[in-house]
Amino acid sequence: MSGVRRGGVEKRIRRRLGRALSDYQMTADGDTLLVALSGGKDSLALLHILETRKAWIPVDYRLRPVHISLGETESRDRVSKLREFTEKLKLTLEVVETTIGHRLTTEQLSENPCFHCARWKRKALFDYAAQEKITKVAFGHHRDDLLETALMNLFYSSNFSTMRPRQELFGGRLTILRPLAYIDEADIVSYCCLKQLPLESLPCPYQASDSRRQAMKSLLAGLQAENRQVRDSLFHALWNVRSDYLLRRPGQTES
Repeated sequence: MSGVRRGGVEKRIRRRLGRALSDYQMTADGDTLLVALSGGKDSLALLHILETRKAWIPVDYRLRPVHISLGETESRDRVSKLREFTEKLKLTLEVVETTIGHRLTTEQLSENPCFHCARWKRKALFDYAAQEKITKVAFGHHRDDLLETALMNLFYSSNFSTMRPRQELFGGRLTILRPLAYIDEADIVSYCCLKQLPLESLPCPYQASDSRRQAMKSLLAGLQAENRQVRDSLFHALWNVRSDYLLRRPGQTES
């Protein structure tokens, strides 16, 4: 990777992350953000970007990286590597122990185990945030995640919706933040290479393939190969909903 390209990727990521933070008023002076650290490249990049950018911005916030452990069946190597990573940033990893691993192997699950695992981990994270009196939780979802989710909902759930960069829950008591919402996955990969961050996380023993999301990823990649504007167009469509030209059920009145 050339020096120009390396600098260009980092500058673009800083600009887009800063714009997302500003557009959705994600951080304010004195904030504490709980950062969900799974061990994948996206959450590692998020923590690294948010922490290192504090050196040149006027807003002072505090980051608390938190990993939700699946329990005794989970590899200790994962926690060890995450602890080492956070210590290099002069941060302290907080580990929430759960019995999710045991539940995944003993309960009769009607759906993909990843669906249940994600839901249980999120509940454990939210409960921990409430316990620690933290009102903002940051996830490492990037722009491709938002686009794939929009397509999945359109094709499989009969609606056009996606994850929001900022979303308030429980009557405003908790706010979910997605600071990487404007950043493409390819740029995150380049950033990880530039900063020598791990690209591959330790495999999860419970993980099952998500054929629907993989299909959306392949669809986007194929369309993007034919037209370089496809991702941008779909992303802007999430803002540009022309409700006057959508179908209405018989007897439904206009809002």
